[in-house]
Amino acid sequence: MPGKAGQVAALLLACVATGGAQRSGTTTLVLQVNPEALLDPQQLTLNFRVSADGASDVTSQTTSVAAWVRALPGQRIRVTARLASLNGPEGPVPVEAVRWSGSATRATSGARAAACSSGTFQAGATHDLVLGWQRSGILTCAVRFELAAPRTLPPGLYSGAVALALDAR
Repeated sequence: MPGKAGQVAALLLACVATGGAQRSGTTTLVLQVNPEALLDPQQLTLNFRVSADGASDVTSQTTSVAAWVRALPGQRIRVTARLASLNGPEGPVPVEAVRWSGSATRATSGARAAACSSGTFQAGATHDLVLGWQRSGILTCAVRFELAAPRTLPPGLYSGAVALALDAR
């Protein structure tokens, strides 16, 4: 029994030998590229320490946020953050006590037009960590989270969780 390659070759020879080969035709190839997106991390924990004398404060932390997006033309790509709560040694602290600043460490293709943002969290609000991203690409931002005015807060440990999301519409 001949192999698959032998069967194909025999079929081609039969078409040529009988003169029945097609001399013209149209071939259409349809390629569908679906939108895709990946965000790492999707959540992060903030941990700060305010010391009584200011000598051992840990009032900032930097995290790398990476997003990979294959979007359809005309879609707006959003990387967002939401700080739901911030707790300190005396209980809840307004989320406005935390601000962020971002800078791009890697950008490819359409992400080169994007910018990592800066701002202060607002209660219940979702904030854009990236601005001006409209075409497919990869973007990595170094995002620095910090207590806006640590000397106005009582000494102790502060923690909160930031939910990150990626949306292309």
